[in-house]
Amino acid sequence: MSADPILILQMHRMGDLILTMPLLVHLHRHWPEHEVWVAAEPRFFQGLMPLLPNVVLFPPSHCAALAERHYELAINLSSRPQALDCQARLKADRKLGPESLSDNSSSDSGSNQHIRGYWQLYRAALTQNNWNNAFHWADLHLLDLFEHPNLSNVPHPRPKAAGSRRVGLVLGASEAAKRPSVDFWTRLTQRLAAEGIVPLLLGGSAEQELGHEVARRAGLPRADLCGRLSIKELAALMRTLDLCITPDTGPMHLADLVGVPVLNLSMGPVHARETGPTSPGQYVLRAAMSCVGCWQCYRTQHYCKQAFTPSGVASLVLSLLHNAREPYIPPGLALSRTGRDSLGLHSLERLGHPKEASCRPLLEDFWQTVFLFLYDPTQGPLVAKRLDRLRSAFPRVAESIASGLAALCAHCAQHLRTPGAQLAGNFWRSQPPTTRLFTGHIHMQLQNGGYSRRAWVTALENLDKISALFIN
Repeated sequence: MSADPILILQMHRMGDLILTMPLLVHLHRHWPEHEVWVAAEPRFFQGLMPLLPNVVLFPPSHCAALAERHYELAINLSSRPQALDCQARLKADRKLGPESLSDNSSSDSGSNQHIRGYWQLYRAALTQNNWNNAFHWADLHLLDLFEHPNLSNVPHPRPKAAGSRRVGLVLGASEAAKRPSVDFWTRLTQRLAAEGIVPLLLGGSAEQELGHEVARRAGLPRADLCGRLSIKELAALMRTLDLCITPDTGPMHLADLVGVPVLNLSMGPVHARETGPTSPGQYVLRAAMSCVGCWQCYRTQHYCKQAFTPSGVASLVLSLLHNAREPYIPPGLALSRTGRDSLGLHSLERLGHPKEASCRPLLEDFWQTVFLFLYDPTQGPLVAKRLDRLRSAFPRVAESIASGLAALCAHCAQHLRTPGAQLAGNFWRSQPPTTRLFTGHIHMQLQNGGYSRRAWVTALENLDKISALFIN
């Protein structure tokens, strides 16, 4: 009898499917005796099939039939009810990700789902609470498969220019706040064309009207390719580009996947450390603002979007194409380059001068190692090192974290003495920003454990481990 397959449920958009690629490659390399099956939307996977590793693909309509098989491993990366129900019905030696609770199950917390896997639970806790998160979603797909979280052997493409003086401009994104305006694209297209660059306007059927209007205003009707290319054809064209200028969207991940140099215009409610380009050596341009990287904007205007100007971006693009020793950085914006740290985790290094003056990068790095340490105690020296860096540069921030943890520990200890006690639904929101990421994780952990005594004890043990770092 052949070995049981491995099943991945990924029913979200094209970009999400592409971000699953490192996981699929890893599964093929380390479990070659098991077929890898993927349930995904046909409109996204059909065009990507030439780029995907050797996987068996199914549409979501096959979930009922898929649930009849037994699997070596089943990973749900989707929040859709169909995927939650399918995961709950599956029989597998190991499951990771969320699943709906069965009809006979009850949850004192009021949640209708249960999440398996430390890192899958961590990712779920980021909803509306990703401030100071430093993990990329593509990495989070993988980490539960490792006893010691080291992704240094996971392969990533290396971007290489084609030498064609052709630049792609990906016009669209899922939300208006995440993409530049018609006027922005028009002026950028005109400036690049005036410098002898060949601009190509890229997008799907949803961007046809936008592409037509930009091309008309720019006086470059032949530049408009929106809605004219299949995903396979778009990938082939991208390989001929010297650079792809793009907001955070599916085609950005496609360009990254096929080894095209990317300049990610990271604007609106997106966080480049979560969903930006994953390959080392790509460029990310963000507003130099403290609120960058939010999950949802609550301001009356998208100030981070207004920081991007066509002239500034054009000057940066030209400096990149000319291989300038120090790329031009437009005023009000911050340029970073993607990389991989000693554990193989996605990183962003800010370029230029002055260097980052905010405490946020150090906060992100500190909390990253906190969660690594709770998963793998051998990471203790690394978390201590990063705490020392934070203390040295921002002592008051470190003091704020210590005070927040002490208050949280007292609060949880009080609840532990009350049988059936639960945290209020908005409890994590009430905590200080410096500790809110950790509080949200504790809150989700308790909810996922049904607020059992064991869940409360685990929460207090984790709090004690992290609080002890500030005492030593």
